[in-house]
Amino acid sequence: MRVLAGDIGGTTSRFQWMDSSSPEHHSTLFYYPSHRFSSFTELLQTLLSDSGVTQVDYTCFGLPGPIQGSKVTLTNLPWTIDACDLKSQLPLGQISLINDFQAAALGIDTLSADKLVCLHEGTFDAAGNRLVVGAGTGLGVAPVYQLEGQFYPQPSEGGHIAFAPINDQQNRLLDWMHKDVSYITYEHLLSGEGLVTLYRFHFFQRNGCLPTSFSAAIVHEMAEQGDEVARAALRMFVHIYGQFIGDVALIWPARAGIYIAGGIAAKIVKWMTAEDFTSYFLTKESMNGVVEKMPVYLVKDELLGLKGAMVAARRMAGLPGSSHEGGV
Repeated sequence: MRVLAGDIGGTTSRFQWMDSSSPEHHSTLFYYPSHRFSSFTELLQTLLSDSGVTQVDYTCFGLPGPIQGSKVTLTNLPWTIDACDLKSQLPLGQISLINDFQAAALGIDTLSADKLVCLHEGTFDAAGNRLVVGAGTGLGVAPVYQLEGQFYPQPSEGGHIAFAPINDQQNRLLDWMHKDVSYITYEHLLSGEGLVTLYRFHFFQRNGCLPTSFSAAIVHEMAEQGDEVARAALRMFVHIYGQFIGDVALIWPARAGIYIAGGIAAKIVKWMTAEDFTSYFLTKESMNGVVEKMPVYLVKDELLGLKGAMVAARRMAGLPGSSHEGGV
């Protein structure tokens, strides 16, 4: 029996196989730049050709977008995916489509201690719920409820909540962005493009004109090298990240831990561990005492979503799929 797991990102898609004849043996990872493919089917055809695999029995894909039955239109890629169409076109066996942050949440129990950085200790309650949040190409949110010792991640599109400024500088940011965008969400700011937007805002505030186009990676590199505009942008990113996670935590109290995943946080650990993040996370006036009880951890494992998709695929196949048994 062969199992396939995939973590489909707006930037990179990752895949891995497992053969039930050796459940702890996983194939080499396959990485593909998502934007180079005109469709998900084309990407999967390339994967099957590259791997030499001719038949799969159980498949699970974590996908960035709202799952509607067997279909999903991706948020940050021009793809609409239908599991029924995939099954008729490709030898993928039984197919499950889940939200990418559901997959990330399923991967939490595969993590070793060295893959977690504690940002806020809180008061851990093993019987509590979890929350998984993460900025990358987009911004994902997964509430995770616990029932009889098992965790059940729920899909959401919480990254598309409207941005709510809390100080004068953020009000100026909102006004500046409203010149081009009518409905501004947290994903507009807490994503790779969001970090670039914050850099452009701070550059404009200081110089009265817009800068040359940069990627988020270049903004981060410039900040590390001491560029004041880039440093201001990255600090603001961390501030807004903290306040957003604190707001979501008021909706979904997570005494068993808030886990910050996504591709960005693990690259800016130094900035995330500064006291500014915790300060903005905790600034909830009369509700400070509620959020301060929730532990917050930064996840340093870029394969979290793939591990979670493998957990789901193994469960489909009736194989052990929790804890470290599902690790990549």
